[in-house]
Amino acid sequence: MKRHAFLLGCVCLLCWSSPAWAVQAHGQAEGPMVHLMAHLLLFVALLLLLYVLHTRPPDTGLSWRYLKLSLLFFLLWDLDHLFIHWFAGDMYPDIRDSGVSLVGDYFVGSRSLLSLFYYLGRFDHLLCVPALWFLTFALRDFCDVIEKRRQSRAGQVS
Repeated sequence: MKRHAFLLGCVCLLCWSSPAWAVQAHGQAEGPMVHLMAHLLLFVALLLLLYVLHTRPPDTGLSWRYLKLSLLFFLLWDLDHLFIHWFAGDMYPDIRDSGVSLVGDYFVGSRSLLSLFYYLGRFDHLLCVPALWFLTFALRDFCDVIEKRRQSRAGQVS
């Protein structure tokens, strides 16, 4: 009975949900400011964590190197987003005034150097996917190291 109620709830949510666009406004003036503050906080936290792991590494294993590479890619991804938000602040009024829609089939706007930087910066997945890839490898290697330690301790106790 619980399974049917859960499935019915999921179907209802899917039927009455509204579309979520990939590009969404943050609302009033405090929305973009809080969003940028979060990007800055993430940038500082990643930079501090990378500094600590570089100056005082807990270990020299492969998993720690993967973790540092992941943090580096996340740092570059966050820096990319900071610049994209900065460029978008200058671009969106031009887009609104030109009658071009952000939710159409394709984006046609003015072709300036700023537009080129914005376009190239929107390829943020080229930084985020390797970051997640290295994080996955780091976590997998951490699990392998823990399992090997657990097995070696079990072998010593027996």
